[in-house]
Order: sequence, then C-alpha cells, then structure tokens
Amino acid sequence: MFLVNIQEALGIQPNVALDMSFALLRSMLVEYSLMWKERNKEDEKDEHGKYEWIELPDWDDPTKTIRVKKYYDVDSFIGA
Repeated sequence: MFLVNIQEALGIQPNVALDMSFALLRSMLVEYSLMWKERNKEDEKDEHGKYEWIELPDWDDPTKTIRVKKYYDVDSFIGA
C-alpha cells in the first residue's frame, strides 16, 4: 500500500522507491499532504462566496467518493 501511495502521489515507480531512503519518501509524502491541505483550506473564497470541500458518494460507483464545493450562502446563485 505504501508503494502504491508513493506512485500515485509522487509518480515514483515502486522499484525506484525501494532503492530510496524511507525517511526521504516519508518526508516527501508529508510535504505532499501539507501542500494539498493548504490548497483545500476551508476559508477559501471565490466569486460565489465562502465554501468548503465535502466528499459525496459517486452516483456511478457508490464505493467511490467525489469532491464538491459546499457553499455557505447561495444568494449569488439566485438571480433576483
């Protein structure tokens, strides 16, 4: 599982990852995780207002989830 995460997150092939230091791989994964957390902060704001990312079940495959924006205020979507 660790090698699969390395390959999907960092694009490093498993045979190359086995030759690398565990501490280096772990620090790269931690940095990758922090980068995604910073990108997906809950206090983000776009042209429609503040939102947060939530995960919902996928309609096509219920075992998977999809990420969507949950807006706190929907006034910008209603043309009054």
